[in-house]
Amino acid sequence: MKAWQWQAPEKLRLVELPRPVPKRNEALIRVEAVGVCGSDIHYFLEGAIGENRLTAPTVLGHEYAGIVEDLGADADPALLGKRVAVEPGIPCRRCEWCRKGRYNLCTSLFFPGGPGSDGAVCEYIAVDHEFCFPVPGTMSAGTAAMVEPAAVAVHTAELAQLRPGDTAAIFGLGVIGLLTARMLQCCGAARVLAADILPYRVEAARLYGIQEVFCNRKGSIKEGGASAVGWIQEMTERRGVDVAFDCTNSADGLALACAAARRGGRVVLTGISGNEMDPLPVSIARRRELCLQWCRRFVHNYPATLDYIQSGKLDVDSLITHVFSFDEAPDAFALTSAYGDGVLKASIEW
Repeated sequence: MKAWQWQAPEKLRLVELPRPVPKRNEALIRVEAVGVCGSDIHYFLEGAIGENRLTAPTVLGHEYAGIVEDLGADADPALLGKRVAVEPGIPCRRCEWCRKGRYNLCTSLFFPGGPGSDGAVCEYIAVDHEFCFPVPGTMSAGTAAMVEPAAVAVHTAELAQLRPGDTAAIFGLGVIGLLTARMLQCCGAARVLAADILPYRVEAARLYGIQEVFCNRKGSIKEGGASAVGWIQEMTERRGVDVAFDCTNSADGLALACAAARRGGRVVLTGISGNEMDPLPVSIARRRELCLQWCRRFVHNYPATLDYIQSGKLDVDSLITHVFSFDEAPDAFALTSAYGDGVLKASIEW
């Protein structure tokens, strides 16, 4: 089969790899669509996310959907021929965290498109059949691949423990930030304030139904990020918001979210800076007795996410701004890494 393999920073190479043969509990997926994620971009540009480093050529991509073309002996026969959205993280089911139901914290989690595990920018991939979720025949492959980032937003909102009438602030209006904002609206937030450093994302947020948006042309506290916090404090009469979210790819997102939260407020940290260590504003966090909650992808969220998308409550289609063919995969990564042409989600489809 053909696959796009990361070879070095900013270098993808088209290679021939053996087509996988499904194990007893696996489904063989003919991949139809892969979304380019922010974490993919860290690997594409830097070959690393924190301490996780690519040390060998690797196929990237974990937001994917496709058609089940073959099954192992113990896999569900009802999946054959179906289009499925695939939950990418496959846990061991044996460790303490799996037994407690928190399989996203599995100590032996297989996650495609990272160190030691090829991803989905290829023609075929074999995956545990229990993590294949059939989608309606009317749902496109591109939409089905968007279930993965949408599930992150669903889990983010879940972790926030939002109460009806709460106010919220979101820093970072990429796909995860936009989907999180929509989820907060679904969960009864009285007000969602949002900020980003890119004007086109601010405009996209308004078109997505987030009306109170601020453009920080410079993102750090020192370079102007504090102006977004000042705006949020002004909009909340100096109180701050009940819950603030970091959905950025910057080390400053954590500090901005803490600065925007009220006393006794909550901060959910979903963004990935790519650094192993980021500074924490301990003085603000301590004096306000903030509750900081990190988000690790999702857990048990795919069924609910599919329901939100199918019901129309969670719009993912409008966030796919660019579609590339399989042969154009390097262009999808390059455009996303450069924030070019108003890109929100680049989808590779074939």
